[in-house]
Order: sequence, then C-alpha cells, then structure tokens
Amino acid sequence: MAPDHHPPVPPTVEQLEAAAMHLRRNERAVLELAAGGRLSNAAIAERLGIPVHVAERLLARALRKLDRALERL
Repeated sequence: MAPDHHPPVPPTVEQLEAAAMHLRRNERAVLELAAGGRLSNAAIAERLGIPVHVAERLLARALRKLDRALERL
C-alpha cells in the first residue's frame, strides 16, 4: 500500500513576508512585479530600466532564495 501523500500546504502571507526579508531590494522589486503585478520579464525590465536578461536573472535568484527561506521556516 502506498504511503499517504498530502499536497504541499501553500505558505501564509506572513511566511512569504518573512522569507522575502532575505531578498535584496532589487530581487524583491522584480518578484513583486512578476507575482503581484503579473508583468512579463520584458515589462519588468522596462519598468526598472534594466536589460531583460538581468530581470530574468534577478527573478530566478529571488525565487531560489525565497524557496530556500521558506524551507527554513
């Protein structure tokens, strides 16, 4: 018999805010625009005045750091 597997519980707003404290200001800005503003990488880059590849790299780094911080909570 297979063990019971429960779907992961999504983090609370408080947990997300605590994890976001581990991000640098530019990482947090990119993440907020992507997740909260639902902007594309190109739109984020334009809004922040940075190249698209930099926005993509910042978003990837922010997501990795956020994930690691949430694991530690």
